[in-house]
Amino acid sequence: MKTWFVSSLLALLWASPGWAVRAQEGLACLEVSDLGCAIEVRDAVLASGDTSEPALILKMRTFFREGRYDEAVAVLEGLEAAGAESLAREYNPYRATALASRGMVSAIDNDVEVRRAEGVEAVLESEAIEVLKNSRSVYDTLFGGGPKHRVLLDIFPTAQRFIQASGLPPEAVRKTGVVALSKWNRLLISSPRALSRGYGWKDTVAHEYIHLVISVQSEDRAPVWLQEGLAKLLETRWRSPQNSALTVHQQSLLANALKADEFVPFEKFKHSMAYLDSGDEAALAFAQVATLVEHALERSGESALPAIMAGIRDGESAQRVMAQAAGYTDFEAMIEGWKAWLAEVPLIAEQVATLPVVLDGDADDYAADPLLAADMTRARSARLGDLLLERGRPLAALIEYRKAAGDEGPPSPLMMARETRCLAELDREEEAVALSEKGVKLYPEFTLLWVTRARLMSRLGRAKAAVTAWAAAHELNPFDDEVQQALADGYTALGDANKAAHHQRLLTILNTGGAAAMSR
Repeated sequence: MKTWFVSSLLALLWASPGWAVRAQEGLACLEVSDLGCAIEVRDAVLASGDTSEPALILKMRTFFREGRYDEAVAVLEGLEAAGAESLAREYNPYRATALASRGMVSAIDNDVEVRRAEGVEAVLESEAIEVLKNSRSVYDTLFGGGPKHRVLLDIFPTAQRFIQASGLPPEAVRKTGVVALSKWNRLLISSPRALSRGYGWKDTVAHEYIHLVISVQSEDRAPVWLQEGLAKLLETRWRSPQNSALTVHQQSLLANALKADEFVPFEKFKHSMAYLDSGDEAALAFAQVATLVEHALERSGESALPAIMAGIRDGESAQRVMAQAAGYTDFEAMIEGWKAWLAEVPLIAEQVATLPVVLDGDADDYAADPLLAADMTRARSARLGDLLLERGRPLAALIEYRKAAGDEGPPSPLMMARETRCLAELDREEEAVALSEKGVKLYPEFTLLWVTRARLMSRLGRAKAAVTAWAAAHELNPFDDEVQQALADGYTALGDANKAAHHQRLLTILNTGGAAAMSR
């Protein structure tokens, strides 16, 4: 159903007092992801005094999508008490979400709202609002429009509370590392504090907002492969004119898949990437669809995105629309063209291990390392190296770390960080710098590598390079007071008073347990 029909109906309502708008029209708006339309219908229906079951269902669903969880639960309980038959079709986790969201505080800036837990989670607030505001500006323009309602982002302080609110099975989150979701017209993410090493949460917010825009612009008809391809490719555009680059890990997986012609079948993730078999499989699937969309848009131009959304909205096959936009006769031809194009892309085929998913625990560095977490022999050598380094014997420690790292297979990110420290202590500066560069290139989301590089750059007196590395660590894990202090000092030294003040404020929030944010 087209939302223009609902808008016309509402116009008649305002013009003709005797014309009664029906709750079903608002429910139809929700079916095409038009929450703004649904809210408008709901308010008109409730103003008319309608207390029918459809009217209450509409009230409950819109309250839930607006983030009014306790109110949605209250309506749900009333419907249950009345024996409402429509509830058999409900699957939204109303009660679980209300429970997971208890105690969260809200910050609103025009058409965006961010909710987070009290305390140190306040360090996320201002930057989350910035990401959402930039995303609304950039992606609404790219896709020819966006949601006509305030966009809500819930940041859950633990992975367990995110799982509770998302409705995803815990095993899917732990297997593939899902930390965010765009569903029910709102965005949900886990705090970077929920993962032991943090993660690139800002691009993740943008990624999920792209899903929301696509859902609105296509009336929720775009398939998963296209949504994920566009979201992955464009997730960095909120902060840069450049599209998102594949990690070395993704490039390696893609190169191997291309060589063997063994890709993840589209059918396997037609419902969600969250249900794939492993982190590696999910990483490959994302790389596939991102590069497929990249190839298509290189041929069509990004200006074709609004027309692509319109075609899908009008009921055309997404495969057909994308193929035609890219100048192919059909989707099969586009797949073959993509493979030929991909064969010319200089993919880095270097072994990189998948970082383990460690949730909601004070895990040590070893649990977050993909090799040492599963190999006690390597871990013993690494721990001996730690003891030697603590006792001021960096050369002996380096020998043990290299034993732990081994000569075959992917490198250990933790051992790369430890070896960098040893080389710096031994005044082997060129080797230390080269190793740190390699480490952050191979494992850009292993925060300790960025911290180690930042310390090294500071030791060498390379102030700008140090701030760049500290800033990268902050992007992954803003809860580290060493990082915030270094950035406050570093930006002061570089003459950037605004950024220095921002990080000083974040440091104060951390040092006061969030009390500084409450006193604003």
